[in-house]
Amino acid sequence: MSALHFRTFENENDYPLLLEINLNSRQADKDYVMITLEDIAHAFAHMDGLTPTEGVVIASLANSPDMAVGYSRLGWYSSHPDNCLYYQVSFLRQEYRAAHYWPLMVTQNENLLRQIAARHPAVPQRFFQAWASDNQVEWMSVLENAGYQAVRRFNNMLYQLNEVPNIPLPAGFDIHPVEPQHMHCVWEAQREMNAGLFENVAEDWLEEKYPAWLEDASHTPHLWQVAWVGDQLAGMVLTRIDPQENEALQRKRGYTEHIYVRPPWRQRGLASALIARSLQVLKAQGMAEAELGVDAENESAAFKLYQSLGYQTFSVDTWFRKAM
Repeated sequence: MSALHFRTFENENDYPLLLEINLNSRQADKDYVMITLEDIAHAFAHMDGLTPTEGVVIASLANSPDMAVGYSRLGWYSSHPDNCLYYQVSFLRQEYRAAHYWPLMVTQNENLLRQIAARHPAVPQRFFQAWASDNQVEWMSVLENAGYQAVRRFNNMLYQLNEVPNIPLPAGFDIHPVEPQHMHCVWEAQREMNAGLFENVAEDWLEEKYPAWLEDASHTPHLWQVAWVGDQLAGMVLTRIDPQENEALQRKRGYTEHIYVRPPWRQRGLASALIARSLQVLKAQGMAEAELGVDAENESAAFKLYQSLGYQTFSVDTWFRKAM
């Protein structure tokens, strides 16, 4: 097996190269997510705890340093006062996978993450972390051979919009368009929802992060289904369509995301009604299918609810960890 040469990210001139590697790697894994230069730039501008120079590692052939074959993005976060998680997200060109370069990249990433961890205050638990979808067979094998173990799984589900349920809104709730003055209420509800999720990062939901959330280009408030009781947000489904992604992938897919009902208004059928309204909105917009993601171990039985409405799992994402 040939050796690899590693260098750090230099500047925005690396973006086209990294985009090319990213798309090549995703295509090999049949991951048809639409990634643009703007997405690369945005991801690098919002890295967890590191600058791009510290946290982006580009791998080239040792005998041909100008031939970049892959890259990794590193980061870290704490999901609990007693732990710190040091992660890697890696991409490798399809034509170089047979050479078994991924294990070399994982080893290099772990060495760099250990150096980063050495600068941090001691905590009882430190872990390496990585993610893989079920079509990333090679990457999962690399992680398992390196000692990583699966700790959580998430189901990606689809609803075919041939027929859409008509579920009446329970009495006592009102739905009206989401205006600018309502956005902070949605932010607060999303922060509350995330607090109960697996590996929530509390720092992501500090009030100082609200302006960046507000500017998120993926927000489509005119499609959101938000239920109110007076001026209190009771429940929501943040419906979304990505026209660029649909055009690139030649499909008509929308998303029913951030499905949440606050505790005082649960067990009344509100979630089902809001999801049904979101599906109706997507169908009216010309969509053929709707996607959502859910923790397979969701304690609110959300997975069973989505199944009962007609969503079906089409892929599974796995979280992997290894003690540092």
